[in-house]
Amino acid sequence: MQEPMKFNVEIADATGHSVVQMTQEELTHKAAAAQGTWVFVNDQMVSTNDLAEMNLDETSQIRLMPGLVGGQDAPRYVVHIADATGHSEVVMTQAELTDRAEAAKGTWVFVNDQMVSTSDLAEMTLEADSRIRLMPGLIGGSTAPTFVVQIADATGHSEVTMTQAELTERAEGANGTWVFVNDQLVNTTELAEMALDAESRIRMVPGLVGGGLHF
Repeated sequence: MQEPMKFNVEIADATGHSVVQMTQEELTHKAAAAQGTWVFVNDQMVSTNDLAEMNLDETSQIRLMPGLVGGQDAPRYVVHIADATGHSEVVMTQAELTDRAEAAKGTWVFVNDQMVSTSDLAEMTLEADSRIRLMPGLIGGSTAPTFVVQIADATGHSEVTMTQAELTERAEGANGTWVFVNDQLVNTTELAEMALDAESRIRMVPGLVGGGLHF
């Protein structure tokens, strides 16, 4: 009788990180037994039910981590998550949010429509009404063309390299933001369909800063 395939599983807990080999059945049982545990397969969070039915292979990157880092009494926040399956809302502590952002490499984190790094996220003072979003930073694939985008916000000006899909996703996520392509104001619907080229001059600015635009 053929032995069931075993997979390398990265496990994070109070003692640190370890790598354990498990069959899919063992992995499912462990995830189900440890209530509150988060399971990531190839940087996508999956439920225990989904895990039992997935077609895993030897290249699958599997992580288990506690879903309640920071304790039951830590403040919790509504987090809007966009991924390949669509959009969802999850309630998390700040530590949970930071862990998830670190685990899902390439994920962009927005707090009140400002992009923040995971290191900044861990130290931020979040409010109960903070508007928090997680979204994949490489929608459209790493081989998609990228463009330099000039971004103006309350902290000043910066330049970020994005694919067209990333740019559209960010524009949709930041309500009230205006997008200019070659000094022409465009809406997000037009942006997704435009034929951008390497020389396109792209700017994102707040729609109403002090009652007007500032460049």
